[in-house]
Amino acid sequence: MTAAIAPIADNVLDENGQKFRPSWIVYFSELNRGDVGTTWTPVITNLTAVGTPTITGVYYQNSGFTDFAVKIVPGTNTSSTLGSTTIALPFNVTADTGAFVITGTTVLQGVVNASGRAVFLPTWSLVTAPITITGRVKN
Repeated sequence: MTAAIAPIADNVLDENGQKFRPSWIVYFSELNRGDVGTTWTPVITNLTAVGTPTITGVYYQNSGFTDFAVKIVPGTNTSSTLGSTTIALPFNVTADTGAFVITGTTVLQGVVNASGRAVFLPTWSLVTAPITITGRVKN
């Protein structure tokens, strides 16, 4: 038995009848060219840390969306409090959405607030492993 894969349907003409590259082509084309994104040093408000954590961030902007990732490597451990621990985002956000907070095999969810351009982090306590916060926002 042979399975046929349906073709991907995406408009190739804009609202004025002009040709354009569909968003999925632009996104994967940039990744294939080795797009490393834009790095930034995230500012995290009210993160409790024992030892000095290393905090790095990167984001990719494509066709109306921005994908971002922040990595926290604890000095010894970190803790966060729901509603008060936030990450300021360096790009525009036009709609509220969610963000994932991942450490090892544990996944928690945070909230991206568009008007404040910030990620509100969930509660965690005394985490010693690296933490990755990732999300996709409409810009």
